[in-house]
Amino acid sequence: MSEDPRDGREQRSETTRAALVAAARSLFVERGYTAVSTGDIARVAAVTRNALYYHFPTKEAVFRAVYEDVEGQLAQRVLPAAAAHNTIRGQLEAGIEEFLDGCLDPTVARISVLQAPAALGFAQMREIDNRNYLGTLRDGIRTAVDAGELADLPVDALASMLIGALDEAALLIATADDPAEARRDAGAVAAALVAGLFAG
Repeated sequence: MSEDPRDGREQRSETTRAALVAAARSLFVERGYTAVSTGDIARVAAVTRNALYYHFPTKEAVFRAVYEDVEGQLAQRVLPAAAAHNTIRGQLEAGIEEFLDGCLDPTVARISVLQAPAALGFAQMREIDNRNYLGTLRDGIRTAVDAGELADLPVDALASMLIGALDEAALLIATADDPAEARRDAGAVAAALVAGLFAG
């Protein structure tokens, strides 16, 4: 039985897209979003500019794909670390620790924290972040509230505010003269916040 030629085309298309995202990621980390052109990305990916525009109509669209990739990889670290614990508090503590560790990665700092606000704006960032974390966090908080482990606080508001606090911690780490010290400080504050939530 002969292979469907569409399978080969789809595989080549996926390979080209992956090469473009990898090239853009390295360029954005090295030079910053504003200093990189679509021509630069196509050249590093070794494809034509037409091939780039087939997959991404704008440079912003390329950056969004890079941001989704970086944030997805971070979520793949955070969520399993949290799931390895049996209690909601343990899951929250472990997830926060893994997230803060991830913020020490220069790629996360430069792409997700420093460049994404200007390149994508708050609404797109929040959409992607919520897809990665918010549902899981809400479910965990709701479970803890129902079990009486947490005070009966508004679940959606608490989940959103926790994510907001972590976003600020990420910015603190990314802009610090000593990121390792900033990460330790953020970890201490986060631990105190979680302890306060579960007190009593």
